[in-house]
Amino acid sequence: MSPKRFFIALLQLQTFVASAMYRPAEWDRHDEIIMAWPSIENDAYADKGGSRDLAAATKDISAIAEAVAEFEQVTLLVTPDRLKEAKNRFKHDADDIIIQPIYDYPKLDLWMRDMAPTFVFEGCHLSGVDYNFNGWGNKYPVNASKSLTSQVCDNMDLTRISTWLVTEGGSLEVDGDGTLLITKSSIINENRNPGKSQRQIEDELRRTLGVSKIIWLPGVKGGDITDGHVDGLARFVAPGKVVISKPNTLDDSQFSTVFTEARLILSNATDSRGRRLEVIEMVEADLYSLGLDRGTLKNIESSEEDYPSLSYVNWLLVNGGVIFPQFGDKKADAAALKIIRDLYKDRQVMTVRLDQLPFLGGGIHCSTQEVPEH
Repeated sequence: MSPKRFFIALLQLQTFVASAMYRPAEWDRHDEIIMAWPSIENDAYADKGGSRDLAAATKDISAIAEAVAEFEQVTLLVTPDRLKEAKNRFKHDADDIIIQPIYDYPKLDLWMRDMAPTFVFEGCHLSGVDYNFNGWGNKYPVNASKSLTSQVCDNMDLTRISTWLVTEGGSLEVDGDGTLLITKSSIINENRNPGKSQRQIEDELRRTLGVSKIIWLPGVKGGDITDGHVDGLARFVAPGKVVISKPNTLDDSQFSTVFTEARLILSNATDSRGRRLEVIEMVEADLYSLGLDRGTLKNIESSEEDYPSLSYVNWLLVNGGVIFPQFGDKKADAAALKIIRDLYKDRQVMTVRLDQLPFLGGGIHCSTQEVPEH
């Protein structure tokens, strides 16, 4: 190759690298965490316990926000119907918890991992990917004229990246080193991406996240609202190291099957660098040790009783810390807490007791979205 052609090729490569998208790992530093209070108009709470569940969910979210604010800024999205209430609730935390009004999203829910932008870098520029949130496969349609991602990007003066792909942030677990963990059930699904092949979906995931290796776990369709998001099943703690959520009791239930299948795949998987994954098990809390007075979830498809989200792997990493769930099962709480402290010896682990979010189908990670430092 002539020197001139080599120089042109080098410039083309530099242009490609500068424009490529990249999703950082959660353990990288953040500028802030985005959260939200659910709106009074949200149908999900009317379908469940009404104002009682709304108040209980708000209590859990507020506790998470206050824990996060010990480490980094929180931007809390709030609809006009609750703006005065939120400002009064956090009047002593005004420097650390910023109340952001949201006017064009009347059925705002608290699940910011799925509804807010998935932040990526395009070269040195931070942008937000809009994955076309559709209420987890139209189970809870949002009926908004403008996506929440668009509104958040506008408020932050960031570029919104469009895509035809329909998914949620809770489906996407990256190690920042080229590897993505994801469940087939949550994205290769007619309620999100009808008519799209696995190859087409993989190509778009690679484009929008900057990954080179995708590890597919089966998951389960219709088992919960999310169709089996990965962030309640398996999480990276470092490149080459994964923690998997293990049911408190292994039986013939679909959740035991989900664990068994995922455990086998992860044990034999390699990441983008060819490393064999180290897999650590973290046993879930036991529903029956908590009492059944708050009821259980209902399976989306069959309306049969379903197990609440008592997975400890739904933690959140913050600058210098870990926000970690506790459910009231003393034995399981203590065992999971010891594991996370051993895994993150260089971080402060702050616990938050969750009483309502598990019975709404999620947890700490589901309700937060980090904004990478830029």
